[in-house]
Amino acid sequence: MPQHAFSSPLISPSKNSLFNPILAPLLESRPTSLAIVGAAFLHTGLATLGLPGWPCPIRHGLGIPCPGCGLSRAITALLQGDWETSLALHAFAPFFLLTLVIMTGVILLPSPQRAWLIDQIKTVEHRTGITAILLLGLVFYWLTRLLFFREAFFNLIMG
Repeated sequence: MPQHAFSSPLISPSKNSLFNPILAPLLESRPTSLAIVGAAFLHTGLATLGLPGWPCPIRHGLGIPCPGCGLSRAITALLQGDWETSLALHAFAPFFLLTLVIMTGVILLPSPQRAWLIDQIKTVEHRTGITAILLLGLVFYWLTRLLFFREAFFNLIMG
C-alpha cells in the first residue's frame, strides 16, 4: 500500500475524520466556490450599505441567533479597519474573511496553479485538521455566547 505525503504513523486520515479535508473539496468545484463567495460578498455588501440581507432561517425559525449571526456586520467592520467592533460582533470574522479571500483566489487561478493550491490546502487539512477545528470552535463559541452571555448576545445580534 503506498504511503501518502500526509500520512504518519500517529495520524491516519482514514481513521480520524477530523483530518479529512473540508475546504479543499469545496474548492475543487469552481461553481460551488463561486456560489459561496458570491453569496457571501453580496450579503456583506448589503450589510455594508446598511441594506437588509436575506433573513437567517435559524433566527427566524427558532428565535435564536445561528452560529454565523453577526458575521456580515463583523466582516464589514473588519474591512473598515474597526477590529474592536468586528471582534465584538463575531470573533470568527477574520477566519471567514481569510477563507473568502482564499476561495476567491482559487476561483481566479488558472487550472494548473489552482490544482496545486487545492492540493496544498488538502495536505494542510489532512495534517492539521484546521478546518474542522475552526468549525468546532465556531460551534463552541456560539454555544458559549448563547448559554452564558445570552442577553448581551441577543442585544448585540438582534438589537
